[in-house]
Amino acid sequence: MKSAIKRTAALLLGVALTAGLCACKSAEKAKLTKELYPNAAVIKLDGKSATIDGTALEEFDYTWHCDPSVAHEDVKDAPAEYYTGTKPETDAAAYIDSELYYYPKLDESGFKQVNYDGENEWAYYYTDGEHNDYIFATLPNKTGTLPTQMMHTEEEAAENRVLHITKPGEYILQGNFNGQICVDLGDADDVFTDPDAKVTLILENANIKCTVAPAVIYTDLYECDNAWEDADEHTADVDTAKAGAVLVIPDGTENTVDGNNIFRMLKTKYKDENSTDAVKVQKKMRKNDAALYSLVTMNINGGAKNTGKLTVTSGLEGISSDLHLALNGGVITVNSQDDGINTSEDDVSVCILNGADVTLNPGQGAEGDGVDSNGFIVLNSGSIAVNGVRQPDSALDSDKGITYNGGTVTIDGEKQFYTAGTTFRESGRTNKGGMTGEKPQNGFDRTGGFAEDFDLKEFKEKVAALPDDATADDVFALLGGARGNGRPNDGNAQPPEMQNGEQPPEPPQNNQ
Repeated sequence: MKSAIKRTAALLLGVALTAGLCACKSAEKAKLTKELYPNAAVIKLDGKSATIDGTALEEFDYTWHCDPSVAHEDVKDAPAEYYTGTKPETDAAAYIDSELYYYPKLDESGFKQVNYDGENEWAYYYTDGEHNDYIFATLPNKTGTLPTQMMHTEEEAAENRVLHITKPGEYILQGNFNGQICVDLGDADDVFTDPDAKVTLILENANIKCTVAPAVIYTDLYECDNAWEDADEHTADVDTAKAGAVLVIPDGTENTVDGNNIFRMLKTKYKDENSTDAVKVQKKMRKNDAALYSLVTMNINGGAKNTGKLTVTSGLEGISSDLHLALNGGVITVNSQDDGINTSEDDVSVCILNGADVTLNPGQGAEGDGVDSNGFIVLNSGSIAVNGVRQPDSALDSDKGITYNGGTVTIDGEKQFYTAGTTFRESGRTNKGGMTGEKPQNGFDRTGGFAEDFDLKEFKEKVAALPDDATADDVFALLGGARGNGRPNDGNAQPPEMQNGEQPPEPPQNNQ
């Protein structure tokens, strides 16, 4: 009996020592992070509440609502939106409330299929009796079926809170949070051009999950490329070093960001009052596609050893920036229903790989590229692995060109070989050797990538405009030939998707 008691005591002592050792290691990591960022405030997350440097954050009941069946006066140009509760009035650097924007649950019978600004979408019009000609919000129409999973009830939204960060500076995030981290320094004009309007979020074993909207979002901060709208020409040569939105993944930490998206919500204000189109284009109020989202240029940095981990899980896109995005460090894994990474300003945005080790598992829904840039992609160093992309989507997809300077690219487990200094448009599973300098055939190079002068965006628009009875041959005709043996200019050219016996892209199904 005494031996059993001794063994039990020894076991309990071992457990206690192990727990104490783990606690010490955790405390040591926290200490090291604080030493690296001595001026950073420490925000400890605890479910729906948090403390900052040991003091509980102020909490408010301020809550966002919307109802397109009733006209409200709360929000200019957005009569569906209104608020309840007490509006926060505080000088604190951070506080918590329920000002959470999400796509509301709407009557499914009220949606109409329309062509909105060149996209086939579901549109929900105002029904308040005053704004009936205006669309309140749209949803994508990829399959002919309304994506009801993108809509959320007020009860679902209430399970999430919003932690607002309102002052420039560095913030170490520790623990778990049920809701959204929103970085917003105010919408004054000088914030956009003020280099001091910068916030760095440092993830130290942080787990942030928002079930109805982006889990981390940067809104109004300094934009390092704040003169881009005045430029006559845009190139891939951008400097993101002074970006206002920064996320750090310290060495030895493991972090998760799990979020959803907000699809297009619109203002009751047309872009062109004189437009004669059946469906007029309205000014956008919000469209936040990713779990980790920034409205300004964003840097994602790692530690000196590049061992910190971040896993992003998303109901639509994984990581997205409205302008530029630089992946400078960290071990990043993205699991997404649509694009893994997206930069969205047409002909302007640049997505840069600068040392991060990135794994993308995109397109777990109807479609999705690995990296999709409406502007440029630049590969300098680090690694990127893309898995499971389905045709006609691509591992790397850029409207203005992909420049390869260095780094490792792996597609479905197969390493790609590119020539340093080359530029191409797209890289998919058929890319076996990168750019070889061979003459393109009907817009494609012989390695399976699009030629530099091939307008992929225009090609996709032409495919989308094909009639209901279009065939695969009609798709190939847009490339300058029909299906065949792939000989150039013989009327039988075939794109690389057919070179390994795979199937060509199907013509769209028009359900209007």
